[in-house]
Amino acid sequence: MQGCFLLVRFLPCDKGIKNLNWFIAMGSIFSSVGFKVETQKDLVELVENTIGDKEFSDSFGVFQKVQLAGYTLNAGHGIVFNVNLAHTGEGWEIVDVSPCFYGSKEHAVVLKDCELYQDVEDEWKFYLYGIDEETGTPVELYISNFVQCASFLPPMAEKYEIVPVGLAYNGEILPARRLIQTEDMEEGSTMANFFVQTAQIQAMENIPPVVYGLLGDILDVKKIKNEWTGEEVYWLYVDTSPFKLEVLVNPADLEGEPEVGKRLFATVWLQGEVTPK
Repeated sequence: MQGCFLLVRFLPCDKGIKNLNWFIAMGSIFSSVGFKVETQKDLVELVENTIGDKEFSDSFGVFQKVQLAGYTLNAGHGIVFNVNLAHTGEGWEIVDVSPCFYGSKEHAVVLKDCELYQDVEDEWKFYLYGIDEETGTPVELYISNFVQCASFLPPMAEKYEIVPVGLAYNGEILPARRLIQTEDMEEGSTMANFFVQTAQIQAMENIPPVVYGLLGDILDVKKIKNEWTGEEVYWLYVDTSPFKLEVLVNPADLEGEPEVGKRLFATVWLQGEVTPK
């Protein structure tokens, strides 16, 4: 990959990033892991800091005969910012940038009957669809380690292990299920958890397709620090009955104080590391 860095340095970041406004519109997704991206300048600076003065890329891959290179800013505790490049006919080009969180392998699930999808508007954003082998839950998520796993994506394997993570746009802490008060106490006491893809939100402009609404019991909670920015965010492990996932949310985007036993109501962008099983 020597030479990739030099080529990138001569490509202005604000010209090289596809769908720049799309990423800026995802400001709350960046803030869920402690990054602040509200303007074009903010995003360009984050990309430049990620590439830095590295002589070599952090990862390398090939997808459909196209060479890929990945740069990663490691902000600690699983928080990263990824910049992906592809060697097109015009040389190296920044094709995807994304805030990500690499969750715990102990929370991994296995997906079967997997299919690979490209984003309709962005040919270099890829999503994995599959069925959770244990719970039967259909799952579609953004592939956060695309460069590393590009050569073994479907149909190269029958099953894939993922660590599902939701980066929250917003959230609200609700009481434990039995304590929810409504006019119909019977209905309120049995208000069910859920984990559903939100078609209404997907139809909104600048919103990625793998957005889910969820309501689930908080099994674990802690604060983690983005070591790059110094900002703290909440990490939660949530059971939506039966699907479990890790959720990251900025305290500024969360109503209430999360505690084990309470419930989280949130809208999240679902992503995960993908490896063949």
